[in-house]
Amino acid sequence: MIEPLEIAMLSIHSSPLGRLGTVDTGGMSVYLLELARALGDRGHRIDIFTRVLDHDEDSPIEYAANVRIIGLRVPGTEHLVKSQLYRYLPEYQREIEKFSRQQQTNYHLVHSNYWLSAVVGDQLQRRWGCPHLVTFHTLARAKISSRKDHQEERQRITEEERLLKCCDAVMVGTAAERNQLAASLGPAAAPIHLVPLGVDLDRFKPRTAEALTTDAKCQPHPLILFVGRFDPMKGVDTAVSAMARLDPQTEPEMLLVGGDGQDSMARKRLDGLVRQLQLQHRVRFAGGVDYQRIPEIYREADILVVPSFYESFGLVVLEALASGIPVAATPTGVAAEIIVPGVNGYFGKAGDSRSMAWALAETLTLARTHDPLTIRKTAKLHDWSRVADSVVSVYSGVLSKR
Repeated sequence: MIEPLEIAMLSIHSSPLGRLGTVDTGGMSVYLLELARALGDRGHRIDIFTRVLDHDEDSPIEYAANVRIIGLRVPGTEHLVKSQLYRYLPEYQREIEKFSRQQQTNYHLVHSNYWLSAVVGDQLQRRWGCPHLVTFHTLARAKISSRKDHQEERQRITEEERLLKCCDAVMVGTAAERNQLAASLGPAAAPIHLVPLGVDLDRFKPRTAEALTTDAKCQPHPLILFVGRFDPMKGVDTAVSAMARLDPQTEPEMLLVGGDGQDSMARKRLDGLVRQLQLQHRVRFAGGVDYQRIPEIYREADILVVPSFYESFGLVVLEALASGIPVAATPTGVAAEIIVPGVNGYFGKAGDSRSMAWALAETLTLARTHDPLTIRKTAKLHDWSRVADSVVSVYSGVLSKR
């Protein structure tokens, strides 16, 4: 059994306590909090370093047993978008080092999340002499290759290529991402470890038989759920356009959970599309939702739609399956590895509303005919406790090499 570790987790650009579905808060936040909680339960001590978004935010926050969230105050950066943070990264690094000295904490390793955090983690590794592991969550070149009109700053591309070669280890969530990295980087890359993400099987559960009967009376129309950011890479417009192609006699409805509020440009574009397709009575916007309410929302839905052009993983797929509802998705991220057509969902093509409409219709039929517990079984191997054990194994291997 590995001795208890002191772990510095970095999430510089996005606070894990942010509102899910907003521009910089998504599956990575869930990953950080759930993984840290599971590691803390095993006796390891985790400090999650992130930027303070609110001047009144307390720091540090005791989030769970052995888990603290440390808000870093760098004046002038509270409201910057992530693309503007790069030049402030040395200041975040100094704040982390200052906290470490004040607390007299010597970290065994640094686990960075996203490329901006990895730039800071790379410098901390040089200062502290401890291993540096990176979970990128998304990679610039992968996003560019997934959608032709997607653009990324050259700075990000250059830094990711450098970091992939100089860190001690990279953790990825899918076999596809591991294979892509291995093929593109060759033997010069850092060791790449496949560690799929997890789901809280105690929170995400199917409806009871009694609830199914009650919900059928209260929700007479099939409900299609989307959960995520309104980023073009997520393909939300494809899902909305697919709605217009479904048989109107079935009267399906769609609930969109996420977005940065009704005044954001992304929301206005979707509003315009909904009006253009005359779907105002069938498409509803729920806005950003507290993560504690998400399991309840899954249980109210019949299916989940994940129309993304690119996903490094796609935690929402696991959450839906654990809740006993099938998924209509594009074959990207974990969906490509866990969805079995006719068993727990169907695939559509990214950006193709006709193909996605077919997948939605087939998945709605599947929801009516398949046992939710059978669908749930397909997510059972992704419990966070298993993920934590795998991550500790990676940590142990990197430390032993040091």
